[in-house]
Amino acid sequence: MQPTDLRSPTPTPVATRSAGIDGLRLMGVVAVVFGHVWATGLTHPALFIWHVPVFFVLSGYLWRPGRSLLGEVRKRARSLLVPYVLWLAVVTLGWALFTDIVGTRQWPDPMNLLLGGARLGGQYAAFWFVTALFVAAVAMRAFSALWEWLPLVVGVAVLALAYVQPEWVRWVPWSAGVALAALVFMAIGDGLRRVRGQISAPVPIGLALAGVGLALSISGVVPPVDMKAAGFGAPIATVLVSAAISCGMILFFEGVQHRIPERAGRIVTLLAGVALPVILGHALFIAIGRAVGAPSIAIFTAALLVPMLAGLVLARFRVGRLFV
Repeated sequence: MQPTDLRSPTPTPVATRSAGIDGLRLMGVVAVVFGHVWATGLTHPALFIWHVPVFFVLSGYLWRPGRSLLGEVRKRARSLLVPYVLWLAVVTLGWALFTDIVGTRQWPDPMNLLLGGARLGGQYAAFWFVTALFVAAVAMRAFSALWEWLPLVVGVAVLALAYVQPEWVRWVPWSAGVALAALVFMAIGDGLRRVRGQISAPVPIGLALAGVGLALSISGVVPPVDMKAAGFGAPIATVLVSAAISCGMILFFEGVQHRIPERAGRIVTLLAGVALPVILGHALFIAIGRAVGAPSIAIFTAALLVPMLAGLVLARFRVGRLFV
């Protein structure tokens, strides 16, 4: 997955890594872990309305036109599928070792591991997201090569199907059905990229979009999404609110980017660079923590920091970088 004042010149969002955008990535990852530990009360509407959609909107916003379909497949396979397979093995072995120690050795159903997506839960809770992002990016490249508007049309069509027959979308292997519906979010992100130069006050506009959207979700006016289950809330309304919050956050984080101290920016970018190990590894520590009855704060801390530290260490080695 990959740009500053209240009235700023047009940024070039894909040229270099942006501390602002990386800050949003990092916040999104923390929100995912937090939401998996505490998914009750106001946490659910406050986080689930945006913490997964924002990554698809970001992918559209940082979209690079002109890459070939084969180039897209190669790039995404290296950045998403290789870590996916490696962490699938790590989590499987880690859970088997833990359950063996406590005397209840458990191995996953091989067919579920192969098909992935919504069939993977528990210690694999977020694995669906990685394959969905892969499919969405490749589909975006393939469809946009035909007509620029085709990804949005396909996304709207699959989204409509998800409202009528969510199980038809939910159970497609690798969450590919959800990925096609998520093309709506990617198309919106791409649209934001195209008009970004016309937005001269990103901070207030971003705050307004995110603030109003969050208020609508937290108040219960608009239900949140559950993308893994192909649940997209209220027709039209939830997707628009999710996209508005995501776009608002992008604008806000870009707008305050110049206020981030250089050293802090480097740290944020460093931590955002190991987001994938956290996404793929955190649920293992949640599952272990709950199995041993650990307090939620300890579970959250371990689920966030252990995969993050592992990613930082792995990133220092050539072979280890395959995991990140």
